[in-house]
Amino acid sequence: MSENAAHPGGERPPGQPCDEEASLGLRERKKRATRAALQFTALQLVADRGLDHVTVEDITEEVGVSPRTFFNYFATKEEALIGTDPDLLPALTEALRARPAGESPLTALREVLLADATRIADAREIWRLRMALGHQHPELFHTAATATARIDSALAHVIAERTGTDPDHDPLPRLVTGAASATRRTALHLWARGNFREPYPEVLARCFDEFTTLMSTR
Repeated sequence: MSENAAHPGGERPPGQPCDEEASLGLRERKKRATRAALQFTALQLVADRGLDHVTVEDITEEVGVSPRTFFNYFATKEEALIGTDPDLLPALTEALRARPAGESPLTALREVLLADATRIADAREIWRLRMALGHQHPELFHTAATATARIDSALAHVIAERTGTDPDHDPLPRLVTGAASATRRTALHLWARGNFREPYPEVLARCFDEFTTLMSTR
């Protein structure tokens, strides 16, 4: 594995610190490390050579694994560039279910996303490469939008469980997750526009504060 492929920029689920990750079995740790290496290497190669000049074989050769191994983690090259960690959705839904029952839906989701903000901040280089790639190839964001919609839908179902509502007939669950998702996208945009200098958790908290103020003044 090359020095670039070993870059510790891979994402990890929210609320899971490095020492907890160290308690995982060796097989699981190796799988996560391989996925992170493939993702970071794909982004770096595309940044250096351009999207159309990087193949799956280029990525796997750089990391030192087979194309078959690549496809154990990603269905396409584009998914490696933009796709989310498969552990993220269950981690977010479990974290939301664990929030105190008395919290409002938006407060509960805010706290879950603020906890997840540390994971994003730790993967700053991946996000920098991703967002630069997205500006050059906006068509790739179809993959990202699909993943985000899947997460929003799952979180809406948890909000529905917590509030005794129906996500297919009551507006509350999807309004809450939609508002939180828009706040998160705004924070990512501002973080990138500030050249990733300000800590992302602080940017996200500020955006949630602005949204709460906006809603309270209407």
